[in-house]
Amino acid sequence: MKKTLAALIVGAFAASAANATVIYNNEGTEVELNGSLRILLEKSNKQGGDFENKKRTHSGLKNDGSRFEIKAKHTLDNGFYALGRLEVRFDGQAGGNVDEDGFGNARAHRAYIGLGKQELGQVTFGRQVTIADDVGIADDYTYGILPKGGYIPTSGKSVVRYDYYGVPGLQVGASYQFAEQRDGSNEVVVDKVHNGYQVGVIYNGASAANPNGWIVEAAYSRTNYKSPTSNSSHKDGFLASLGYDFQGVIVSIDGGYFKAKNVLASNVESKAFSIGRGDAKGYFVSPGFQVPVIANVSKVYGNYLYQQIKTTDQSPEYKEKTHGFLLGVDYKLHKQVVTYIEGKYLETKAYQDGDQIGEKVKDKAIGVGMRVYF
Repeated sequence: MKKTLAALIVGAFAASAANATVIYNNEGTEVELNGSLRILLEKSNKQGGDFENKKRTHSGLKNDGSRFEIKAKHTLDNGFYALGRLEVRFDGQAGGNVDEDGFGNARAHRAYIGLGKQELGQVTFGRQVTIADDVGIADDYTYGILPKGGYIPTSGKSVVRYDYYGVPGLQVGASYQFAEQRDGSNEVVVDKVHNGYQVGVIYNGASAANPNGWIVEAAYSRTNYKSPTSNSSHKDGFLASLGYDFQGVIVSIDGGYFKAKNVLASNVESKAFSIGRGDAKGYFVSPGFQVPVIANVSKVYGNYLYQQIKTTDQSPEYKEKTHGFLLGVDYKLHKQVVTYIEGKYLETKAYQDGDQIGEKVKDKAIGVGMRVYF
């Protein structure tokens, strides 16, 4: 849900590019520099896997995705243009160890190039997000609870993407994802992505001239994994969102469905479904809201999540259910400075033939954050 930043602070800094500094502009070439410093004071539980209910509470001040980016655009003949983008983030690693403050080595989080024309659309190549990253109306800064990544890949290191923006309020996109992890023999690593594709459409009927309108978003994907046998391993996923914007007040519902064949639990991002490989299906629904407190300055936002994942080819049947919610409020101190308080609570239970097994897993956190954009 990284794209939700634009909606969260619309009217203030709708996108980082709005505050970008042009560091070079000559003969049809423009280079921009922008970024943000993001700090979070957080209190959260740190629990183990396999439904171990380890009650550990940690507090700390840490990096929350600070980054800077350089974007270049070159004007070509007949309305065409070439572009390039490099976004660098800190990965929290220092000398092979995880830094508690979340800073550490800088890495290329996004890096891609492309060609485009207003009437024809834009195609990009490289490390980037897919159309699925743009789907989802629920807002968040830090603790987004929509489990989109378990349904459709939201990004990749080797992605070709096409987007069309020729109709106001409408975005149509498609992308193809190549294999990213190979072994010493240059073969795709077993159970890692072999290839996949994603298609989607996004429509927002609200505009500056007409602040009221429907928001409709949807995406479909087929992801193929490297199978250890001759049997195929894949996942079909679908995401959809519907909302209505009434002068900044947004009510919405996000949802998703997947059906997987011969996959590992990690490939559907399941917490409790850890019985090896097999067939599974799952779905989630998430109603949400965004209500301005002070127009273009502050708002309250939140959403509820229900998710169910179960096996479909094994006996006994394994199932997990997740309930949770997110709630937050933000306040703009300056057009390039925003503060917020945000919290989440998720509870997951596992079942075998309808009977609960193990302890429930709780994922809870609350944070006070501040972002300074440049």
